[in-house]
Amino acid sequence: MRNLWIVLLWLYSALSVANDPAFLSLNDLQRVKQQLAHHQAAPPTIDAWHQLKQQADNALKHPNPSVTDKGLLPPSGSKQDYLSLSAYWWPDDSSADGLPWQRRDGEVNPASKNEQSDGVRLARFTADFQALTLAWYFSGDQRYADKALAMMRHWFIDPASRMHPNLNFAQGIPGRSAGRHDGVLDGRYFATRVVDALTLLRSAPGWQPADQQAMHFWFSEYLHWLRHNPLALQEAAAANNHGSWYCTQVAGIAWYLGDRETVKAMVELASSKIALQIRADGSQPAELARTRSFHYSYFNLQALTALAQLAGKAGLGDLWHSSQQQSGTLLAALDMMAPYSDASKVWPWKNRDRVSQRIIPLLSMADNSLQQPRYQQWIMQTQWKDQNSGAVMQALRDTWLLSLPYQQP
Repeated sequence: MRNLWIVLLWLYSALSVANDPAFLSLNDLQRVKQQLAHHQAAPPTIDAWHQLKQQADNALKHPNPSVTDKGLLPPSGSKQDYLSLSAYWWPDDSSADGLPWQRRDGEVNPASKNEQSDGVRLARFTADFQALTLAWYFSGDQRYADKALAMMRHWFIDPASRMHPNLNFAQGIPGRSAGRHDGVLDGRYFATRVVDALTLLRSAPGWQPADQQAMHFWFSEYLHWLRHNPLALQEAAAANNHGSWYCTQVAGIAWYLGDRETVKAMVELASSKIALQIRADGSQPAELARTRSFHYSYFNLQALTALAQLAGKAGLGDLWHSSQQQSGTLLAALDMMAPYSDASKVWPWKNRDRVSQRIIPLLSMADNSLQQPRYQQWIMQTQWKDQNSGAVMQALRDTWLLSLPYQQP
């Protein structure tokens, strides 16, 4: 009887997950794979492939990471609970114990970026997991799939090392809060990197029915947390990039789980956020008010363009043109930012840093989704210099390896 129950659960899991990634295009991936195999890829695609392969080769040498590796102990008493510290908060110099920490917008506290907490660890794990999966997909080298599977099981499945499916203690501030709704943002990588990689990895030798059952269970539990926990619900109401990323994260995970109604709900919620966030001239006041105004203007659009692409794929509406009275559209915001992909054009708002190429993958995604050459002039004139920069390297990869620029018929 128990074996029958396991079989039925497996069949349910197999039927209730997506066969198509949420944010990656299988057609583009297949085209790139063929181009690489036949030595017909464009030079930027070859550069991006070499960078991806180097990352995957390095990941082969890393120990399998877990949230239990951190030095700090979460208030729950379990290191299996994720814990991160808010990046822009610092000890109070006027206080003997430094508490409570004080905010300095745009100034990253190194204490939030070390091995004592999980923020950097999660980002590195998800980036390596995605790179390994893609390296296996493009090359067929089983070593990459085997390592990705081992990392997946260690982070999500093995009883002693698995992460509990919550973000209760994300982006905490010493002296103020053990965890905040802003910390839900940390989980965006589960949607943009992990579940799409899982969709590809399911066809790798070594993938087991038990893996599918366990990953379906973990993400079902995590999605329930995202939809019902008070911290997560506060994040859903956020009127800036945090709210946009909430929609995209929930929609991507729901798509993976085959939960179309939740994807639809997130598309509708994102439409209302676009109306609040984007003015008719394409500016984003909440992001332009930040000390890193270029980064956050791009960052908000990164979430919205990813969700717009998924909405179109799912037949759930057009977020590209969505607008309400006196509000702007997603395309208006991309139009406004496109000229600043040219680093020589001065960004007129206060700013701490700017990587102009980061906007290019979003422009390429829009052209591909709409099947229009709207942004081709900006895409094709981009200079992919400073490829030692992680942000430039990622933009190159996203544009030329994962989402090929639109080619007009």
